[in-house]
Amino acid sequence: MGPGPAGTAASYVTGPLGSNTTVLGAGALRVWVRSSRPSVDLQATISEVRPDGKETFVQSGWARGDERKLDRRKSTPLEPVLSLRKRDVRRLPRKRFAKVTVPLYYQGHAYRTGSRIRVTISAPNGDQPIWSFGETLPKGTAKVTIAHSRKRPSRLLLPVVPGPEVPTGLPPCPGLRAEPCRDHRPIASRMG
Repeated sequence: MGPGPAGTAASYVTGPLGSNTTVLGAGALRVWVRSSRPSVDLQATISEVRPDGKETFVQSGWARGDERKLDRRKSTPLEPVLSLRKRDVRRLPRKRFAKVTVPLYYQGHAYRTGSRIRVTISAPNGDQPIWSFGETLPKGTAKVTIAHSRKRPSRLLLPVVPGPEVPTGLPPCPGLRAEPCRDHRPIASRMG
């Protein structure tokens, strides 16, 4: 779990949370993407940037740009389901932004007061210690621009559960099963 070389990821971080915030369930990243290629594989990684300078991995999700169409009958805002039907495959438009929803897998995490939530958007592979995708498309590199404006409001949707009491402070780093932890390293995202 680490940022790749400069220019290979975009990162956005919230302000400090005013209270403990518990997230339980699936989620989604809705992002406006422009790519130099007709398709691009995207990975969204969610992490907690803690007040002690550490960063804890929470969850990831993946989507392929040309397979972005959602199954409207099965999807909900917090649990989008990609169609993945051959008839729904559409190239990313040339020189224009397209909305891509990246489903996030189920998560259960208590963000502590003062922590920030980080979203990192990158190509899949290379950030998980045990496995990787056998193949990503397209091969080679692509220039990808992420929009975030009133007209194209890229946003993170998480299932916040009100009420659970978080009985402890920050856990040791590392200390959570399947949630590696490291020193936080900012990523400089170029705005395009």
